[in-house]
Amino acid sequence: MRAGPLTLLSLLFACGEGGGVPAPTIETHVEDWRDEVIYQVVVDRFENGDPSNDVLDGIGPDPGDLVRHQGGDWEGLRQRLGYIEALGATAIWISPIVANVDRTPREDGYHGYWASDFTRLNPRFGDLDDLRRLVRDAHARDLLVIVDVVTNHTGRVFAYDLDADGEVDPGELEPPYRAEGYDAPLLWTHRPRLFAPGGGSFQLEAEHFHRRGFGDVGVREEKFFGDFPTGLRDLATGREDVLEALVETYVRWVRETDVDGFRIDAVPHVEDGFWPAFGRRLRSRLAALGKRRFLLLGEVFTTDSVRLAQLTGETHALDAAFDFPFKFGVVDGMILDGDPPAEVVPVLEGNRELFRPFEQPGGIGLSPWEARVLIADNHDTWRLRGELDRFDSAALALLMVVTVDGIPAIYYGTEQELTGQGGGGSRERMWDTGFRTDTETHRWLRRLLRLRREHAALRQGALRVRYAAETNRESEAPDAGLLAYERDFEGDRVLVVLNANALRAATARVPSGFPVGVELRDELHDQEARWAVGAGGAVEVELGPREAVMLVPAP
Repeated sequence: MRAGPLTLLSLLFACGEGGGVPAPTIETHVEDWRDEVIYQVVVDRFENGDPSNDVLDGIGPDPGDLVRHQGGDWEGLRQRLGYIEALGATAIWISPIVANVDRTPREDGYHGYWASDFTRLNPRFGDLDDLRRLVRDAHARDLLVIVDVVTNHTGRVFAYDLDADGEVDPGELEPPYRAEGYDAPLLWTHRPRLFAPGGGSFQLEAEHFHRRGFGDVGVREEKFFGDFPTGLRDLATGREDVLEALVETYVRWVRETDVDGFRIDAVPHVEDGFWPAFGRRLRSRLAALGKRRFLLLGEVFTTDSVRLAQLTGETHALDAAFDFPFKFGVVDGMILDGDPPAEVVPVLEGNRELFRPFEQPGGIGLSPWEARVLIADNHDTWRLRGELDRFDSAALALLMVVTVDGIPAIYYGTEQELTGQGGGGSRERMWDTGFRTDTETHRWLRRLLRLRREHAALRQGALRVRYAAETNRESEAPDAGLLAYERDFEGDRVLVVLNANALRAATARVPSGFPVGVELRDELHDQEARWAVGAGGAVEVELGPREAVMLVPAP
């Protein structure tokens, strides 16, 4: 490890990171993460509030080409905090903040996942003053801030000089995986650094990378040790010096900004044993600063619930992960593709038994199941309206994201009914929408989030599936497509019933925990209809195609 003589502040100022906004007081801003609603923002695509940082080193926005920079920044996001607050979100998840590899022939590093220097902020997004203002003003509105971070890799910061000619040849950018690694000279295009314990910086050298070439993520060894697509260089996270510098780096960015959590990229690609060590050290140091209940949220891009449980099950590891089985099983499978509701019961409640039933030491105070994050779409998937451009299907998907137990996360622009179909196409420029508040989906989502605030059961109540039809739209059974689940918390009880069938109405007697004789009303729609609770707590429900009700006791 090489530590330079610079202090943290001199490093920041030397890199043009600002200094006019005072360092924040580090505080804990969250009581219970189950009360929160996350709004995901790709910073480059949200709002351009400072045109002065649009063109750097001769590279500027390329409007309309969504694999290139578009010009969004932290100042633009700060100016739109009121829009996010009015929607009903309570936490903002923003793109990675550190300096990035700017451009490759195929695309730009607009998204932030191609780190070139972990000790500098991304100047295209702003400086330290801009980031501090964003976090400060978000907290003033009771909005939490989650920062996306990467521990697995850097950007394409070097090429493998396989023929030792001192020049970069096409085959030297992504050579095929070799288990023994490549003992070739490296042609550095950037010299990435991390912060070093005790002050100064730690320059990454050849030995701090695995240097095995491009790996097949379907092969266990190659997933851990191989480079990522587009030439992202795999860090040797099994080394003590790399682990310690990563912890130190991310603790320092919390100290400088007072953010409230990390969304961690590419979790399954980091070697076994890293996450408990990273989590234990990070939480301990943040607690010493006064920051508790700091969220460590992992991206585990898999439909394998066992794997999700494993990566959140190790003591001191992650607090939670995104529930991709929910995304691909419930949203895509049942709602969009017409799979039977009975098939998603394990995703909604059965998988709970796979997860550790208690929280991480020093973590957020919730079990990984309670804290799992639910999505209908994000920056790595087709947009919800890109898969099926219909309001009724999007409405059902968002209903479940908001009312199933877990923490909901809304991808920016979903409420604007954007229709991107993956890659840069799903990362549209939000400012082109005019930030309208009158779209059908915006109104629907605003209502859902208001109801979530009003009902403790929708935030903290356990979920119980009450009815799940064995068939969906391929059947003419009277209940085909019907799903009902109930949530209850300290006397607040909510019964959600939906018909995922896109073709025909569905009817059934749905069990509930309501007392016999109670009258129920639907909170999703402005209507006078009432439902009577019959013998055994059963409620007779009939719903049209892709309709839903949320039943609570009538006043």
